[in-house]
Amino acid sequence: MHEEALEDMELEGQQARGFLLNFKLLKDKGDPFLIFFTILSSVLVVFIALKLRIFAMWSEFLNSSLFLKLSTIPFLIAAIVVLAGLLWRTILWFRYKAMTFSRGEDIDWPGLTVLMPAFNEEDLISKAIDSVFAADYPSDKLELICVNDGSSDLTHYYMKRAKQKYGDRMKVINFPKNQGKRRALYAGVKQAKGSIMVTVDSDSKIARASLRHLVLPMIRDERVGAVSGRVAVLNEQENFLTRMLSIRYSVSFDFGRGYQDVFGTVICTPGALSAYRTSVLRQFIYEWVNQKFMDLPCTYGEDRGLTTYVLKLGFLTRYQSNAVVYTHVPPTFSGMSKMYLRWTRSFIRESILFGRFMLKPYRKHNRVQPVLDFFFMNFLHPFHLFSVFIIFYSFVINPLFIIRHLAFLIAVSFFLSMYYLRSNKSLTFLYGIPFGLLTAFFLWWIVPYSALTMRNRSWLTK
Repeated sequence: MHEEALEDMELEGQQARGFLLNFKLLKDKGDPFLIFFTILSSVLVVFIALKLRIFAMWSEFLNSSLFLKLSTIPFLIAAIVVLAGLLWRTILWFRYKAMTFSRGEDIDWPGLTVLMPAFNEEDLISKAIDSVFAADYPSDKLELICVNDGSSDLTHYYMKRAKQKYGDRMKVINFPKNQGKRRALYAGVKQAKGSIMVTVDSDSKIARASLRHLVLPMIRDERVGAVSGRVAVLNEQENFLTRMLSIRYSVSFDFGRGYQDVFGTVICTPGALSAYRTSVLRQFIYEWVNQKFMDLPCTYGEDRGLTTYVLKLGFLTRYQSNAVVYTHVPPTFSGMSKMYLRWTRSFIRESILFGRFMLKPYRKHNRVQPVLDFFFMNFLHPFHLFSVFIIFYSFVINPLFIIRHLAFLIAVSFFLSMYYLRSNKSLTFLYGIPFGLLTAFFLWWIVPYSALTMRNRSWLTK
């Protein structure tokens, strides 16, 4: 789906060629083969469950006490709802296809302003800036605005040095003190000349064709107000955790945003690479920069907030899997946990805000599917927590239960990891198996803790 974009740059996160799957059937048949493989894997999961007597053991366990007996019916109903949601979204996902253009196509490319806020990114800022100007986009239509958000290192120095290199195509805004990413973006939007604004993180590199691919949906459909790019992991080879996160990122974008694109409601256009109509942003930018929740200023989740405002105005939000940006991810469990806490808090906040208008006629078409998606996404979290509680309780009652459960969970994680194969024909999808176990047993606390600490405004990673 995005192999051409991967060829644009040689990056440390690019997968080793020795791990690529070169099966002719997988290349030629694509989706039909993966559908067959998915069905086969589903049968395998059921077979393993029967062979290990998982269903029989669960039946005996759930009938061992009155509390568990009362939990059986709602637990089974919840499981059916989760599976139905996964099936519905998978069907939509197979309908997704990124927009492309031919080299000979006559396109009137719009003026583009790239905004790059930065705080203490002296090691990466120069490469991020160079990747923007190396992009395959008409040079007379492209400007870059870098905002130094009160960095205490040499970030501002490297910005000024890049300014000398690129001249009038680049502007530098300097904040003497740190004011936060929202204020930095707000300052850039006020000075943007382009009819489309693109956000790029200062620790990232964009592929050469990304900017062209990113703006295509807005050129071809005036109803589109924002477009998400695909975020890949730049430091994938750093350690085992970053390899697992690479699979998580791929599935999150290619699957999550892919199926949402089909009904024009991508719920989060990421700050690492997204495009917005400047005229749309300026309708709410002052309200957004001063956004409050629970009577406190919002200091994180600025990208999710932007998306919610765009959707509220009735515009479509799209996803382009061929507009790729490579970004650094936390290489430690602590850093990853903080990242997920920030994401989850903004997810909870913006889900509440989206829920306030999703049943209203905020746009003419495609209003039912976002509601279904909202229901399935928010239903998954309590189901996960309840499942974890039941599983942990089962270990207390019967410690040997864990051995067979691990085998079953590995099979389920293998099945879910196969979503990676549609866009990356690589054996690295197997890293999704340990990440599935990591999520089930060590990240279950993220959602309840985030909900209980919504008033915490810390950025956490800086």
